[in-house]
Amino acid sequence: MAPALFALRLNLNETLKSGARGSVDSRAQNRFRQLLIVGHFTLATVLLSGATLFIYGLDDLNHRRSGWSSDRLVTGTFLLPDASYANPHDITAFQDRALEQLRALPGVVSAGLAAHPPFFNWSESRRFIAEGPLPPEPGREPAAMINAVSPGYLSTVGTSLIAGRTFDPRDQADSPRVFVINQSMARTLFPNRDPIGRRIARVSDSDQEWGEIVGVVEDVRNVLPEAVTVPFQLYVPMTQEPRTYNEVAVRLHGEGASALVPAIRALMSDLDPDLPIRNLKTAEDRVFRANYQLGVLRDMLTGFAVLGLGLASLGIYGVIARTMAQRTGEFGIRLALGAQVSDITRLVLGSGVRLALTGAVLGAIGGAGLNRVIAMGFANMQLNNPWMMVTSVAVLITVGLLASYLPARRAARINPIDSLRSE
Repeated sequence: MAPALFALRLNLNETLKSGARGSVDSRAQNRFRQLLIVGHFTLATVLLSGATLFIYGLDDLNHRRSGWSSDRLVTGTFLLPDASYANPHDITAFQDRALEQLRALPGVVSAGLAAHPPFFNWSESRRFIAEGPLPPEPGREPAAMINAVSPGYLSTVGTSLIAGRTFDPRDQADSPRVFVINQSMARTLFPNRDPIGRRIARVSDSDQEWGEIVGVVEDVRNVLPEAVTVPFQLYVPMTQEPRTYNEVAVRLHGEGASALVPAIRALMSDLDPDLPIRNLKTAEDRVFRANYQLGVLRDMLTGFAVLGLGLASLGIYGVIARTMAQRTGEFGIRLALGAQVSDITRLVLGSGVRLALTGAVLGAIGGAGLNRVIAMGFANMQLNNPWMMVTSVAVLITVGLLASYLPARRAARINPIDSLRSE
């Protein structure tokens, strides 16, 4: 609609006076056209930088292995029905049989069970107090994410032991309560002290049951984009807190982890034909499936960014080509008066580069703002990468140079005699 609105404001006298000579558009039209091109490049930079940072953040998320390892790891879930496993003894007995047979499979290095896998959020949290002379005020006790694990589970998923020990067969239901905590919890609750042998207890209205810290392991960071607000992680033996919902983890020796999936499924079916095992696949596949929708969003952002980049390139090419056509006579006179071809090329190229630079700088500011907005929604993604932003701006400026170069090269080939004859 903009050209139509400008056409309504034509000055007929000036238009007729220009005759066949043609004229460059009015200053208002030129400014408006330049504003559109700058807007093109600004939005294209915002889209391209946002898509680039999102692609980088999602790739980091899918390949993040902080506190665990997905190499040759097969995982799955099963839920023990309450009707068949009505008491903790039945649950523990089935878990022991399952682990014994899983570890006996050919090619299996280790196996374990847990309430939560390391690559997803843990849904359970509790407040704890540490034994000491100055207990925290009621309601201000630190909270920790809870995971119940079997002996051997932490080594199976690749969570490294920093101090003490992990759970073993001595930690039974009738044994004293024991805990394994992560490094962040150890540093905060026991600064400059050895946490091994210290006691903690769950905050409750009834009598507090104290347990001893027997080990410290590294922090585990999941692969989901949501923020994790509780940095403390605490492990309890599954024998002391049996769960009907189980995450099974099996680590293999050598390649081809997916080849063992049918054998694991058949083994679990032999143990209990009525017990289905779900999501039985490699850890890599589960991580990919968990972030599949983010991958679709990434592809959409990339498509929009490429479309914006193409529109900006066509826009700046069209503006410079039109302006060059209108200034053919001027260029002819300049060449006739002694201007060099490089001077004409620099004149045409400079106008396009200025528009591209202005739009790219404004777009970089907008891209930084978009980065903050994305970070608010996906706080667990690594989005702070200045080099990716610089790369996006460089790509936009390069495209602007290419889009300006073709009209500039055409302007430099103008024949002064033909140009003057047309006047």
